[in-house]
Amino acid sequence: MLRFGTSGIPLTSARPATEHGIRRARELGLDCLEMAWVNGVRMKPESADRIAAAAREHRLELTAHAPYYVNLCGADDVRERSLDRLENAGALASRCGAHSFCFHAGFYGKLTEAEAQRRVLDGLRQVTARLRSRGITVDVRPELTGRVSQLGSLEHLLDWCTAVPGVRPCIDFSHHYARLQGEPNRYEAFRAVLGAVRSRLGDAALERLHVHVSGIEFGPRGERRHLPLRESAFRYRELLRALKDENVSGWVVSESPEMEDDALRLQRAFRRLR
Repeated sequence: MLRFGTSGIPLTSARPATEHGIRRARELGLDCLEMAWVNGVRMKPESADRIAAAAREHRLELTAHAPYYVNLCGADDVRERSLDRLENAGALASRCGAHSFCFHAGFYGKLTEAEAQRRVLDGLRQVTARLRSRGITVDVRPELTGRVSQLGSLEHLLDWCTAVPGVRPCIDFSHHYARLQGEPNRYEAFRAVLGAVRSRLGDAALERLHVHVSGIEFGPRGERRHLPLRESAFRYRELLRALKDENVSGWVVSESPEMEDDALRLQRAFRRLR
């Protein structure tokens, strides 16, 4: 089953708190919500417990997005803070009842491809080891990123997931489209991405896939900004057809500026497919 939801609290939520966002998402007919901790996460355990209770009450599944302030390729102090942030985000996501948390792995800076890859793999091994040592089994998901200055191409994700047990991909199809200058924007290209995931990671990866979608504007270096789907050339209906034909299950998160409108647009378009 594919569940559709928003990246963050719906804009029409009565109050800016996750519990209220969960209630509003369910009122709208959505069935998942991504806790958008991109600017940092400060949460007491009792707050996480209330979120988990609200999600259970409203039968809404949760994912999370860790802070943007993560760079597994950074200097030693940056890297250590990044590992701490990811461990904290994973622990809180799990306590909230989230199934999956995603993040951007890092930037090349002046590093070679080989050194950047080595550092990310080492960081992913450390993050998963820290969480597993605490009995936390939430999915650890590096995200497919939208800029060529960032690590996080489709090939990177598949290599990392193959190399590090417990790591799964977050496939942002809009980022993939922006990163490759708008080329992967047809049914056949979307299905090829899903086929690559299946080939490298097995059927189970598509039975539990974390997906991001939005309209997007790009330039020579990739992503510039997210857009509403209606303002973008991104062919989301063809993506939805590919997801259906490949029998994908998991979570489709709208990162559009018009969050709930586009989450509902995606959900309704998907349900109309036969």
